[in-house]
Amino acid sequence: MLTELTGQGWMQILSQSFTTPAELPFVLSKRSLSVEKLVRLAQTSACDDEPYGRKILFKSPEIEVMLAKWSYQASASPHNHGFSKGLIWFVQGDFSERHFIFSEGELKSSGEPVQFKEGSVAQVVSNDIHSCCPVKDGVSLHIYSPAIQKMKVWDLKNRETLTVADECGAWIPKDLKLIANRVKWN
Repeated sequence: MLTELTGQGWMQILSQSFTTPAELPFVLSKRSLSVEKLVRLAQTSACDDEPYGRKILFKSPEIEVMLAKWSYQASASPHNHGFSKGLIWFVQGDFSERHFIFSEGELKSSGEPVQFKEGSVAQVVSNDIHSCCPVKDGVSLHIYSPAIQKMKVWDLKNRETLTVADECGAWIPKDLKLIANRVKWN
């Protein structure tokens, strides 16, 4: 956990940056959250079993701040963020983001992948389905409001949509206790 910022500080950062996402790195640097510090923190969350390691920096009902350490070209499963909106800062490494639409029992790609260079910031809209993948290794900072609840992950192999536990990342969990609900596709 970062003790430098309270929940109010994170809410202020999100509010200040949501209208101009590119300002997020500047806003955080003014609060002593440098790229170097975030990369160091992310190293402790590296995980071999999932596409990225998760480190929760702050969480309250109103806001969730998560740091991700991505493995080489490991893609998140298509997922949404429930009713949350927010920002993703691609702190280290270039990333590709793909959007999807789920309609008539099929998950379909929506447009071409969007490329994000290191340092870019993406907006997250509630209920949008997307997937991110680093070009090489990567680190990203995610700020969501409210805190993620009832995130859905689309399992392409088994043709089902999973509602996962709040502590689960954007992947098909191996631990079945992290799956709150399953809905088979047509």
